Amino acid sequence: MTTQSELSRRGFLTVLGGALTLGFDAGCGGEQAKIIKHAERTGELAPNMYVSVKRDGRIGLTINKAEIGQGVTAAFATLVAEELDVPIESIDYAFADSLPEFKTSSFMQLTGGSTSTKEIFLPLRRAAASARSMLVSAAATGWSVPASECRTDAARVFHDPSNRQVGYGELTVKAAELPVPESPALKPRSQWKQIGKRNKRVDARDKVVGATKFGMDVVVPGMVRALVIHGPVYGANAKAIRADAARSMPGVHGVFAIAGGVAVVADKYWQALAAAPSVDIEWAEGDVPGLGSAEMRASAHAFKKPGVSARSEGNVDKALEQASIKVEAIYDVPYLAHAPMEPQNCTVHVRGSSVEVWAPTQSPTILQASLSEALGVSASDILVHTTFIGGGFGRRLVADWAVEAALIARAVGRPVQLIWSRENDMTQAFYRPQGTAHLSGAVSADGTHATAFSAQLISQSLFLHSDPFVHALAAGVPRSVQNLLASTIAGLMGSSTLPDFLEVEGLATLPYAIENVEVGFTPIQSKLPISSWRSVGSSVTGFLVEGFVDELARAAKQDPYTFRRTMLRPGSRQLPVLDAVAKLARWGEKRPGIGRGIARHFSFDTEVAEVADVEIVGGRIKVRRVWAAVDCGLAVNPDIVRAQVEGAIIFGLSAALLQEITLMNGVVQQKNFDSFPLLRMHECPEITVEILETDRDPTGIGEPGLPPIAPAVANAIFDLTGHRLRRLPLQAALDEARRT
Repeated sequence: MTTQSELSRRGFLTVLGGALTLGFDAGCGGEQAKIIKHAERTGELAPNMYVSVKRDGRIGLTINKAEIGQGVTAAFATLVAEELDVPIESIDYAFADSLPEFKTSSFMQLTGGSTSTKEIFLPLRRAAASARSMLVSAAATGWSVPASECRTDAARVFHDPSNRQVGYGELTVKAAELPVPESPALKPRSQWKQIGKRNKRVDARDKVVGATKFGMDVVVPGMVRALVIHGPVYGANAKAIRADAARSMPGVHGVFAIAGGVAVVADKYWQALAAAPSVDIEWAEGDVPGLGSAEMRASAHAFKKPGVSARSEGNVDKALEQASIKVEAIYDVPYLAHAPMEPQNCTVHVRGSSVEVWAPTQSPTILQASLSEALGVSASDILVHTTFIGGGFGRRLVADWAVEAALIARAVGRPVQLIWSRENDMTQAFYRPQGTAHLSGAVSADGTHATAFSAQLISQSLFLHSDPFVHALAAGVPRSVQNLLASTIAGLMGSSTLPDFLEVEGLATLPYAIENVEVGFTPIQSKLPISSWRSVGSSVTGFLVEGFVDELARAAKQDPYTFRRTMLRPGSRQLPVLDAVAKLARWGEKRPGIGRGIARHFSFDTEVAEVADVEIVGGRIKVRRVWAAVDCGLAVNPDIVRAQVEGAIIFGLSAALLQEITLMNGVVQQKNFDSFPLLRMHECPEITVEILETDRDPTGIGEPGLPPIAPAVANAIFDLTGHRLRRLPLQAALDEARRT
C-alpha cells in the first residue's frame, strides 16, 4: 500500500466541510505526473490519499479516524468495497499518520462526537468511485469500446458484448495515465450490495487471535518503560524525593520528578513497578486541596440564582403560578471516570526538535498541540502514529499521558513507553463533570401536556477546560494568540456571559412542544479536570429531561408514553422512534414484580428511544430487558449499529446503576473497579434493537444509545416501587430512599 508520507507529498486531496476536493496543477499537470510516476514505480494506482489499487488487485485503504471498537474499519471498508465493486475481504487498511491532509471538517484529525461515518460517507465513496472510473476508462480504452458499455464486479472490469474481462491489477499503470475525475458517478442505492447489509468486521480475526496491535503492544528499538507515581491530590508536585533504594534495583534507569508526578524508568515495566514502592515522596498540596464532592452537591442544592440563559420562550413564572398541576425537583449526577479497558499509555521518541509518537489517541491534532506546548517544539515536527485503541469514550481526546511520556523521553534521551496503572487512570482522570439541576414544570388543567419547563443546571463547564482543543484548532497562529483565545473562552464561560452549549445540549434543544421554556447554566469553578464523556452533555441532560417529563406525566395521571407522544410534533424524527419502541416492547403489558420505564433522547443527529424492564431482587436493582429503537439515518453496517447501541446501553447502565467518583479533601476515593464497578456479564439485560429504515445519510451512532437508559431505568423503578430516584447512581439513591 502507498505510504502516508508518499501520499502526503502528493497532497492533492483534502476533505473540507464534508466534500471531497481534487486539485490539479493546471500549469504542467504535476499531480498527474506524480500519479503516473508512482504507478510506474510500484504498479499501484493511487488517485487520492484514501484509496489505492495494488498490482495484485487488492485495495489499500487509509483511515483518518481511530478504531476504538466502534467499527470504523468495517464501515470505511464497506463504503470502499461498495464503490469499487470488490469483496470487503480484499481491502487492506492502515491508520493515517498525523498529516494536515487528513484533517476533516472539524479542522482537526479527531475521532469523537459520533462523526466518523457521517463525515466520510460521501468523500470516501467519491474517492473509491474515482479509482473505479479510472479503471473502467483504462479497460475501455484498451478494448476501444465506450466506457458506458463496461461494468465492474469482484475487482474486475467486464465488457459483456465482447465477452472480455480484465482484473483491476492489470489496469493500474494504464489507469494512472488518465485524469482523476472530480465528480465521479456514485452507485445508486438500488445497486448497493454491501452498504446497509450485514458485513463481517474486518478487524475481528486479528482481535480474536491476539494479533491486533494496541498502544501497549508497541515496541520500538532501544526503548525503555516508565510509570509515573502521582500524588494523592490531583496536580500535586513532588517537594522531595528519596529514591536511592529504588535506583539500585535491577533494570532501573532513573527516578526523577516531572510536572505532576515522579517518573520511574526501567528496562521493563515490571521492574519499574517493583521499584515504585521504594520511592519515598513528599507532596505539595496539589490543585484541588480540600475539594469534596458532597460539599459541592450541597452548595449546588442551596444555590437559587438563575444562570446565564441558554433558552427562553414564553413566561415560565406566570405559567407555573397559574398551573394547578406542577412539580419541582432537584436532580444530581456525579463525577464519572471514562475507565477504558486499556489504561492510558504512549510511546515517544524525542530527537532534539523532532518528536515521534505511537499512541492510542482519539486526536493526533490535539496530541501534537499538547506536546508542542510542553516541549517547546513546532506541532509540525511531531509525527503521531495512531494505534488501535482499547476504549476511549472521550478520555483519549486529551493528551496528559502523552505529555508525561514525552517529558520522560526527553529526560532519558531514549524512546520511552509510559503505561498508567488502573489507579493512575482512575485518580488522575479527566472526569465527566458532577452536576445539579433545579427543575420546575407545569401541566395543563386537562393533564394532557406540559405547559412549562424550567431547568437551571449547575456544573463545571467543559469550555473552562478547553485549552487543548483551542491550541489544536489554532495551531497555525502564534502561541500568544492561542493563549488569548483560550483565556477569552474561559472568561466568557466562567463569568456566566455565555452558556456552555455542550453542557446544556438536550436541555436547550428540548424537542417537546412546550409553550414556556427556560434553561439556564451556572458554571462551577474548579481545577479538577473534566472532559467529554460518552455522549457528552446528553449523558446528563437525558437523565434530567426524561426523568422529569416522567414526573410530570405521573403528576397528571397520564401514561408516560402517551404523555410524551402528545407533545412530540407530527413529522418529527422523534415520534416514529417513540412509537417503534413502544410497539417493540409491547408497551402497556404488565408483568408481576416488574417495573417498566420509557425514555427518549436526540443527540448527535440521532434519535433513540428505550424501554427498560426492572425488578428488585434482595434490595438490588436488576434490569431484565431493554428495548431500543434507533433512527441514525442509513445504517452502513446494521450489525455494527446494533452493537454500538447495545454497548452504549451496557456502558450507560454501569454508570446509571453503580458508578460515581467522589472526592474527600481533594482525594479521589475510587481507585479501581472494586469501587467503580462495571456491569458483569450475568448482570447485563437482554437487549433488542430495532433500526428504523430511512433515506437520510448516516448520522451518529457511537454515543446516542446511552442517554435514554438511565431515565428509562429510573422511571421503571418508580413504576415498580413508587420511589422517584433523582440522583445517580440509582442503586445508592434507592438504598438512601429506603433508609429515609
